[in-house]
Amino acid sequence: MKPGYSMPRVAPLYEAPPYIYQGNQSINILFKTTPETLQALVPAPLVPNPDSVLFIYIAQFNVETPTRFSYLEMGLGAPASFSETVGQYAVYLYLDKVGAIVPGREIYGWPKKDAEIFFTEQNNVISAQVVRDDVVLVDARLHLLERVDPIPPQPVAPWFNLKLIPCVKNSAPPDVMQLTSTLIESDMKELITGSATLKLGSSVSDPLGDIRILEILEGRYTVDDISLGYGDVIYDYLTESE
Repeated sequence: MKPGYSMPRVAPLYEAPPYIYQGNQSINILFKTTPETLQALVPAPLVPNPDSVLFIYIAQFNVETPTRFSYLEMGLGAPASFSETVGQYAVYLYLDKVGAIVPGREIYGWPKKDAEIFFTEQNNVISAQVVRDDVVLVDARLHLLERVDPIPPQPVAPWFNLKLIPCVKNSAPPDVMQLTSTLIESDMKELITGSATLKLGSSVSDPLGDIRILEILEGRYTVDDISLGYGDVIYDYLTESE
């Protein structure tokens, strides 16, 4: 019997990339934090951005292939660089569907966890919340103000992830500890700028409230199509430590 791409072997949970998405909707909030906060979130050898900027997106993603389904996702990221390559490091991701959580963690190392996510629009205001274990971790609002047309070219930068897979043996080092790099191809269909508010909360296992928000720099709403393929391993902590 030919093994499947993922577990379970005889009935894989997910199929191989590429993953094609269409008509995704998201709000994106860029904000300034403290240098100390940013340094604590971004692992070496990545270099955090010098402006102490973080960003949050909350989105509805619509997968078209290889399997059609939709899910909600929130991501917290930091612009960062590896060597001469400028990209963004994924700090936290929360999703509401296991079918999107598992492949992201296992293939790429996206730091995905489960949560309830609410995403609504009324009177040109988009509201979004991320709730986990009855705690509101993210409360975001974007008041839509100005449509951007034509849409300017958008920068293309890789996503960096710390892929960590523990060992089954007690007190053993992890089986995998790598920095991965993945490029997401995007075609933006709609862009609206706006004014945003953002509040972060904490639980014992989700300390987002420790992240200081000094200033909201930008808020925007986007509609896009994206394609997510394979990536690369750019740094292996286990090899480098030998």
